[in-house]
Amino acid sequence: MSKKREFNDGFIVKFFNYVWWFLLANFYFWILNIPFIFVVLGLTNYGTIDVYMIIILMLSSIPIGPALTALLSIMGKLTREGDIDVTKDFFEAYKVNFLDSLFFWTLGIIFLTLAWIELLYFNNNFSLTLVKIIPVIVIFICISIWFHIFPILSRFYLKKKEIFALSLMYLIKKIYVCIISIAAAFIIWNIFIKIKFIVILPLFFVSIICYLIMLMEKSMLLDIEEKYNNKDAEVQ
Repeated sequence: MSKKREFNDGFIVKFFNYVWWFLLANFYFWILNIPFIFVVLGLTNYGTIDVYMIIILMLSSIPIGPALTALLSIMGKLTREGDIDVTKDFFEAYKVNFLDSLFFWTLGIIFLTLAWIELLYFNNNFSLTLVKIIPVIVIFICISIWFHIFPILSRFYLKKKEIFALSLMYLIKKIYVCIISIAAAFIIWNIFIKIKFIVILPLFFVSIICYLIMLMEKSMLLDIEEKYNNKDAEVQ
């Protein structure tokens, strides 16, 4: 009986630790992206999407890159060690990866912005409807590469060209990671909507998705670690 109680107590403590970690990490992520939140809320009230709104939205999303990398970093540490100091680990990873994550995110945002504007143009010109597959492919490729670039960046000190090359290689080898991640985000979003927890959704959503991504990318990161066989390459 005592062993069972000890197990239950341990499980309960661990469960609430995870809830707190997800909540706090998500809070730090959003607090660093307040401009993006205000722009999204403004767009919701604005009602229509045009070129200027797309550019404003994309510019406001630039701070997401470093914050996302920091969140992936601590979620990766959580999958490996089962314990994190959210505040210390998050802001340490944010500082260490700031410039590289800003570079990769901004580069991706440029491609996404151009592709979105092209898609908007093609949608307004029915004679070019078939051509809109091109910007859709560009958007898919950018997002797919992101699913590998930022986990790698959150874990290793590597040159930009090495990160990009590894991301392309693992994108081809493990395209399912991107597909499953997008599907997981869609499913979790719909579950929270269905059970009327839409207000709670922003509190945990990004943390949960990042945790799932780092779980799926665990084998990739281990492969890279073995390939370089250099502990100095690890961010955390």
